[in-house]
Amino acid sequence: MENNITDTFKKTYEEYSDSIFRFSLTRVSDREQALDITQETFLRLWKTMSEKKPIKNSQAFLFTIAKHLIIDWYRKKKSISLDQMIENENIPFDVPDESSFKVIELGIEGKNLLSKINDLPPIYRDSIYLRLVEDLPPKEISEILNVSVNVISVRINRGLEELKKITGYENEKNN
Repeated sequence: MENNITDTFKKTYEEYSDSIFRFSLTRVSDREQALDITQETFLRLWKTMSEKKPIKNSQAFLFTIAKHLIIDWYRKKKSISLDQMIENENIPFDVPDESSFKVIELGIEGKNLLSKINDLPPIYRDSIYLRLVEDLPPKEISEILNVSVNVISVRINRGLEELKKITGYENEKNN
């Protein structure tokens, strides 16, 4: 039985770890923190599997855990004032390295679109991200965000309209 849990965990990790990392990275903009969130997400998956609790949809479970960990991180995050930064020059800054860009693998337009998704009103942001970037169907998004499929469909449609306005693609269509 233990072997079955291990094999299932390994398969789930291989299938979803990159998606969870990307999801976390776009939310916290800190590579190390995104790695920590990804690791904690899979630790919680392992714990749940070890306790033999049923998981209906692994992908929805993982994104939900990651979303909650990100929320917790923002709640705990302490702001560093400009005065503190001037006084202490040893504050580490997260400078993107080559591997960060390889993981995300977005061109200039993709990065621009991703930043525009982050500019969306919060009610649309996660639905649009999960649909466009992670390519999840509305049913799975509804499980992750804990709202009905109809609500997700409306949020995606309205979010896409907002995204068109923000990016200026709406104006190109009218010209």
